[in-house]
Amino acid sequence: MKHLYISLIISFFIGPFSTVQAHPSQNTTPPAVGDYTWLAQPLPASDLIEVELSKVVDGDTAYFINPEVSDQEIKGRFLLIDTPELRHPQTGKQPFADEAKERLAEILEEADQLYIEYDIGSRKDKYQRDLIYIWADDILVQEILVAEGLADVAYVYPPNTRYLDSLEKARDYALSEGLGIWSLPSAFETANETEQNVTTEAGQADSKINAEATVYIAPLSGSKYHLDDDCRGLRKANHIESVTLKAAIKQGYELCGYEK
Repeated sequence: MKHLYISLIISFFIGPFSTVQAHPSQNTTPPAVGDYTWLAQPLPASDLIEVELSKVVDGDTAYFINPEVSDQEIKGRFLLIDTPELRHPQTGKQPFADEAKERLAEILEEADQLYIEYDIGSRKDKYQRDLIYIWADDILVQEILVAEGLADVAYVYPPNTRYLDSLEKARDYALSEGLGIWSLPSAFETANETEQNVTTEAGQADSKINAEATVYIAPLSGSKYHLDDDCRGLRKANHIESVTLKAAIKQGYELCGYEK
């Protein structure tokens, strides 16, 4: 009996401090939608890379700094999701594009810790962006955006599918609740119903292009227009200008090969 009492006393004082931390952080982001429960579970922190936010580009792309590697800036494209475009070449700004970008910025800025994770497949896309999962504390950011109806599950290229099952369940929830993009007649519905053909001086037409969409050109460095001002094709440009797609095509510019 004496040994039993001693064991109980030791358990009382030591037990609460003996739990091993399984996740990067215990400061979880509370569910933002109904009674949905976050499904994806992070790897141990030792298998992740802690980063700092540099800049949010849109709902599924952001820049991060790795403080462990001097001057390393990571342009991360989030795996397995697609958010509405801010500057779509055919439809212009799509519904919920601003909301997706603002929500992403809010999540990343309010997190105590940010971690990126790579899958087992390719780590880069054709634009040389890092293909990553991003964790805000111990919640998968992709899952938040999908569950809130601000992103769809897309660009599924095995073997980079580690959290596909969780994201598909999050999409099912958002779809059933009619949240965000799922409140529209169709996801990523055209923002501008008035689409028009833009004809080049050579008489060739690009069909269903929003002539007023903003694109980027480098008059001193080539004859391509770019949908993203951070496109790889603009890295060596000394001067960049933003123009409408109509103006770019009229001047003879063609879409950059990196963005086709």
